[in-house]
Amino acid sequence: MAASSVAAMTTVLIAHSALGLRPAILDLADRVRALGFRVVAPDLFGGAVFEGGPEGYAAAMAHLDTARPSAEAALREAYAACSAPVVVIGFSMGAMAVQRLAEHEPGVVGALLVAGGGRYGAEFGDDGRWRGGIPLALHRMIDDEWVDAEPAARLVAEAARAGSDVSDYVYPGSAHLFMDAGLPDEYDSVATDLFFARVQGFLSRFSA
Repeated sequence: MAASSVAAMTTVLIAHSALGLRPAILDLADRVRALGFRVVAPDLFGGAVFEGGPEGYAAAMAHLDTARPSAEAALREAYAACSAPVVVIGFSMGAMAVQRLAEHEPGVVGALLVAGGGRYGAEFGDDGRWRGGIPLALHRMIDDEWVDAEPAARLVAEAARAGSDVSDYVYPGSAHLFMDAGLPDEYDSVATDLFFARVQGFLSRFSA
């Protein structure tokens, strides 16, 4: 079967961060679509979008306090409408959400977690276990104050011991959503170029 035919059978589901469905997510969706994949990037907040910086993140987190149940329901609905196999990509809040999908939904065949995800333990409502053989890639900046490195390391070790191919990419810097060109205080063009190249490399295993 030709590579392009296989790629067309795979759906990539992208879950945005607590800042909402920003243009950077739509840009990523376009890039992935150009590789030949079906792409679903649902608006989990019904149009609410937030800027970065202390005020923007504070507003986003306040919104998330009430919006989380509906956002999780919207993501489950989006996943249910996807054609398997599905590769999931999530950012921050979205990373944890798609991690749960990868752990519990047999149609998920790969997961890419950006600035989020990890093994936090049952006390935080995290009772999942990584499914062996499901490729996993994590991306974060080394001094991102929103990311706890220890849960990420636990997830990496767990997935590797389960037999999954795991990549743990750590970039220099302290930004959270470093690939979002609309956040001038966070955007890092060099890291973004490398990130997109690695995303393409990760997805290539599902198109051959």
